[in-house]
Amino acid sequence: MVIEIWGFNSILNCFLIGLAFPREGKSARTLLHKLGYSIYNFVLPVYFGYLGLQCDIINAFWNLNRLTNVAILVLLGIGSKLSGTLLVCRYLQYPTSEGIFLGFVLNTRGYADLLFIGASAKQVITFDPEAYNVLLVSIVLNTVISGITVAFLSRGEERLFVTNHTALEPQSLEDELRILACVYDPRQVSAVLSTVLALHGNKQTPSTTYLMHLIELVKKIKTNVLFHEKETAEISDDEDYGGNDVVDINNALDAFTADTKVLVHQRRAVSSFPTLYEDVCNDAEDLQVSIIILPFHKHQRIDGKLESGKEGIRITNQKVLRHAPCSVGVIIERGLARSPGFSNLISSDNIQNVATLFFGGADDREAIAWSLRISKHPRVNLTIIRFLLSSSAVQNEQIKSGESEEKEILMSLTGEETVNEIDNTFMVDFYNRYVTSGQIGYVEKFVHDGAETLECLKENGDLYALFIVGRGGRGQCSLTIGMSDWEECPELGTVGDILASSDFDIQGSVLVVQQHRDAKKGIISD
Repeated sequence: MVIEIWGFNSILNCFLIGLAFPREGKSARTLLHKLGYSIYNFVLPVYFGYLGLQCDIINAFWNLNRLTNVAILVLLGIGSKLSGTLLVCRYLQYPTSEGIFLGFVLNTRGYADLLFIGASAKQVITFDPEAYNVLLVSIVLNTVISGITVAFLSRGEERLFVTNHTALEPQSLEDELRILACVYDPRQVSAVLSTVLALHGNKQTPSTTYLMHLIELVKKIKTNVLFHEKETAEISDDEDYGGNDVVDINNALDAFTADTKVLVHQRRAVSSFPTLYEDVCNDAEDLQVSIIILPFHKHQRIDGKLESGKEGIRITNQKVLRHAPCSVGVIIERGLARSPGFSNLISSDNIQNVATLFFGGADDREAIAWSLRISKHPRVNLTIIRFLLSSSAVQNEQIKSGESEEKEILMSLTGEETVNEIDNTFMVDFYNRYVTSGQIGYVEKFVHDGAETLECLKENGDLYALFIVGRGGRGQCSLTIGMSDWEECPELGTVGDILASSDFDIQGSVLVVQQHRDAKKGIISD
């Protein structure tokens, strides 16, 4: 207001103030929440309508000279942006098709152009009505032409918008990690954020994290029944857990960012449970994330038992696992009585022991890739526990001692009880890179069937703060025969369901990993 009183245009100053304002935190959220709706739904439409009333498009096309001026401005705008972008792309050795696409994207006009023309016409440059009409018409035509061209090119160049990294297994540790973490209520925030922090590793790897608050859109039910007359099943403390969920999640996220210096971008999805998974999958595809982190639908009580939450959360998780465009991890928070637990990774300086269970299959290989990222965290001590059939002990001892070469190992593994060839190649490469150098611990457990596997899991239940395991993808595995007879949550896989069961007493949280089915198969690269 002071700048306007002095006779200057305040648009540039307001823009600079906006640039200097923090993009995250309470102040930014408050201003965006309070001002966003009114600005986008009232102020800008009224202002652009006012500019449109001043523009006479018919008059600009009626005269040949004015039409020529409009055509020259449009061609200059498109030609200059397109030629400049092509020159830069040629210098950077980008494909010509991408240069053309970027040139038309840069040629689109937005709010800033109309604001500049509207303000400069009054305070900076004195335009006559004809010149003002020509400028506004050229801006509109530039946007229309560029928008149609971009839409046409984007259909033919779908690879520009396809998520390149849909799993961690084929990625290098230097590749950017993009994470979409989801929460339904404040109770799940600590476990999800601890998982995010662990995946960030030593914070030197480039990474981008999004936290999506999934909110159920509840239909209003008209009833004449008073509150005290309702059935017990209709009254749930989950409805009001933690008071205002949005405020509690924001406060937890602000504290997380202040303690860890990890920037998390917030998003929100409001929908009914049957369609909530679509928002998650669409956002994951638009943001081109590599992994999705989901909270389990059960939460641990004080007595250590797991209590089921809303059934809609479980259904949403199942649909996300089925339709996700990338790898998915489900975090089950357990071991609240453990000190310190995995959920205290943010606030505790103690070393957290993490175990990855490897039985074989694509999901277990993806779990190893996740674990490799987690092992880079300075307060994480990772151990790989590989389960093998007792009959293959001799061959696997050769792998560990290095007495035979990789080809001989693969040739010696035959029959129904052998490990898959891809798994064996994967583990040989992983062992030579990270275990022999002492970066990661490695333990082999030789068992005959699922019963012995279950006993091994019970023995290690109190030793680790977090267990990481693949969801499935191992087919008919002799190591887990009989373990799925009483499964409660098949969406977690055989081993994940056992670890998440209330009847299975462990003192560590569980992370169940599912690899994207179309992900590129291969050995992890460093």
